[in-house]
Amino acid sequence: MGFVSAVYHLFFASQKFRSHRLVGLCFLIQYAAAVYLYMADYDRYLDSPFVWSLPLNGLIQSIVAACTFTFLPKKEDPGFAALSDKSVLSYFTVVENSFYAMQLLFTTVYLHQGYRVSIVRRFGGPLSVLCGRSVAEYFFVFFIFYVRTLWPVSRMRASLANSAKNKSDKNAMMMTVSTYAVKVFYLFAKHFVGFFVNYLIFLGRVEHRGRDQMLLYGIQLLSGYAATVSIFIHTLKFKGYIGPLTAMVAYDIIIPGYAYLFWNAGHLITGNPQLAILCLIALFVNLLPKPTWHCYQLLVAVAL
Repeated sequence: MGFVSAVYHLFFASQKFRSHRLVGLCFLIQYAAAVYLYMADYDRYLDSPFVWSLPLNGLIQSIVAACTFTFLPKKEDPGFAALSDKSVLSYFTVVENSFYAMQLLFTTVYLHQGYRVSIVRRFGGPLSVLCGRSVAEYFFVFFIFYVRTLWPVSRMRASLANSAKNKSDKNAMMMTVSTYAVKVFYLFAKHFVGFFVNYLIFLGRVEHRGRDQMLLYGIQLLSGYAATVSIFIHTLKFKGYIGPLTAMVAYDIIIPGYAYLFWNAGHLITGNPQLAILCLIALFVNLLPKPTWHCYQLLVAVAL
């Protein structure tokens, strides 16, 4: 099947789930254009609407998907392509994707000096008058995971526990390794792709139009792939356009991608050792009961 034919069958041939298909196509077009512009002319990318329109599109797509695929099984086993080759995608995975898409939208807007001043801090009510910051800023920078329980949770340990059913014998070892890799990566990403970046912005340590900001926007673009394109990869596997191992690799490629970007941004970690240590401690505290992590996060907010 040729490329044009595949695009037609994926997005236009059926009336079923049309809104989801078209919003998804809009995201993919924007994503390709944003990545190209980011690599070819960063200043134009920074001045373009892609900074906010791409993650907003991703959030809308996740909400549309949650409203569309209500028939999917409601189970903790995520079922997505990097973890298993036999399992059906969990509805929990589809719904919780909107939480991460919302985080991504905030960070991409927050990272842009113009949007940070005109949107994030301007509409903060009395708090913004007193300290130049908004309730929304404090909430998204420090306390966003306090409301994580409002979304369903899929768990990678459920995928591992269900390996006999969700992984074929042929691909079981590769899928198990991938599951552990993704599990470790998610823990790192929560604290260093999420919190660490927001702490840098909160403390004013990212120069507008500087190299550090460019590197951090590269991380946000890759996060758009992780949050939204990853679900499309599952669709390609489900439709038979790609095989299970190809789907797994297409998702897992984000891990060396993040490693490359953080290698280049390593000076941000070495230049901000206090923040890095706070995030590293939080990473390990995250393994303890949830109230312990919430208390630690409150202390971090007070300290910063």
